[in-house]
Amino acid sequence: MPNFAHDHYTAIWTRQLLQEFEDICWQHQVHLPTPTIELFEATHRLGEWRAASQTIRINRELLVNQPWPVTINVLKHEMAHQLCGAWGDPDAGHGPRFAEACLRLGVPPAYQTARGDSPALFADLASESQLVNEGRRFFSKVEKLLALGRSSNANEAALAMKKANELIEKYNLKLAANDAGRRYRRAIINTGKRRIPAWQRAIAALLRDFFFVKVVQSAVYDPLLDQRHKTIELFGLAENVAVAEYCYHFLERELDVLWQRNRACFAGGTVAEKNSYSLGVINGFHEKLHGQRPQPAPCPATAVSNSALIVAADQGLQEFIALSHPRLRTVRHAGPRINRNAFQRGTADGRDIVLRKGVTTHQGNQGRLVTEGH
Repeated sequence: MPNFAHDHYTAIWTRQLLQEFEDICWQHQVHLPTPTIELFEATHRLGEWRAASQTIRINRELLVNQPWPVTINVLKHEMAHQLCGAWGDPDAGHGPRFAEACLRLGVPPAYQTARGDSPALFADLASESQLVNEGRRFFSKVEKLLALGRSSNANEAALAMKKANELIEKYNLKLAANDAGRRYRRAIINTGKRRIPAWQRAIAALLRDFFFVKVVQSAVYDPLLDQRHKTIELFGLAENVAVAEYCYHFLERELDVLWQRNRACFAGGTVAEKNSYSLGVINGFHEKLHGQRPQPAPCPATAVSNSALIVAADQGLQEFIALSHPRLRTVRHAGPRINRNAFQRGTADGRDIVLRKGVTTHQGNQGRLVTEGH
């Protein structure tokens, strides 16, 4: 076990926190003098702003034991205290002026209270991650339908999946007409990689098109490895994010299973063939979901899905996303080279995929998932 109290880690972590401080200021267009960053050890505080010395202190245990987004939001909490001082109100505490500063810096609600930089925060995060009652009932119905995919009867399994798809669509069309009681959630899937391959981007596009979530590709720092890894972030209603999150991990596992089963069909079994096959599988599953829509729709290559339209029209969701990504921009990627034989074989196999496990199962996730409620 490395000695995380060593000066080496202190140096790289304080450097990274300063970079995050500057990025937060840039993202949210806030001008603050650069503070001194100090790491400390305590059992009752996660962070602290010391106005006299212009110092932000962050508990070392956060960096060692918590996902990086938690550390960033504690940092934002302390920056909100600093911003109150810059506004001439250093004694704002956690009152209205502090709440205004939190909104300015995109601090999530769980981190905006006096508990937002204390260990009590973790109880609040656990509570906020629970689905609302209506969403839980919806989620339970979808789970039961997808669980029918265990049936050895292919027609029964496919019909259950079709009904689940219809239920998700009808539920969101109903919510689109009634904005009351909305509760949003953000799930961060850490890929553990420095780049996102085309097949993972294809999964993200599929989730956007069929599961009523907004998908953002970003990056997160790993303090234990001193590396930045690419992330896929899902934003939406809590129940939609839960279903989309399950589908992401299911498809990731299914791609590996299908490749191991079929790799002998390809002469070289190369990375290019594997990637082309994976893209084909996602394409085939996309076609299958498109064919199961409750109403006819244009070709998916040219259409904007009901999912994307409803998400785009949800102003509350757009404001929730802006808390984390106020300067979000669209980046287009060049198309990958495709091995046509592998792609076609993958497309055929993708059309046969049925979601076969309960949606609350996250096997193989290896602790790389971070969720935040709102």
